[in-house]
Amino acid sequence: MINLFSKIHVALYSMEPIKKLFQAKVFYGYEEKKSELDLLQNQFLKNVPVQIQSDVKVKNRVGGVLIVEVTNNYVAHKIKMTSSSILKKLNNNSSLKLEKIKIRIIVQNPIPIRKANKTSISSIDLMKKLSKEIADSPLKTYLKQIFKK
Repeated sequence: MINLFSKIHVALYSMEPIKKLFQAKVFYGYEEKKSELDLLQNQFLKNVPVQIQSDVKVKNRVGGVLIVEVTNNYVAHKIKMTSSSILKKLNNNSSLKLEKIKIRIIVQNPIPIRKANKTSISSIDLMKKLSKEIADSPLKTYLKQIFKK
């Protein structure tokens, strides 16, 4: 039994260089793309107005097109209006020759929180009894209006 375990261990150990080689080849392209996008993100943020920097993310670069995601229409409009100057600055600072900026608006819809009815049935019953027992007053008319609904 020990001999079998040692053979399996040796076989797994001998696969380590192949795993490293495979991972290096496969994931090298991903790391390269990620570092390129991070560099583009930093350069892009240096060239956009400070007010909108937190709402902008460089998503991809396809050929001469820079794909940017924004959180709302205001930011998209602001980038579209200043896109020519942003592209000039980006092209001057790097060897990339970007032709245009494509903007995607990412809508973030919050999940609505359902409001729970905080009045219990017993409290409603008590209020109905109170409205019947008290004399004519503004409170009595108000309670009757509530319970008609």
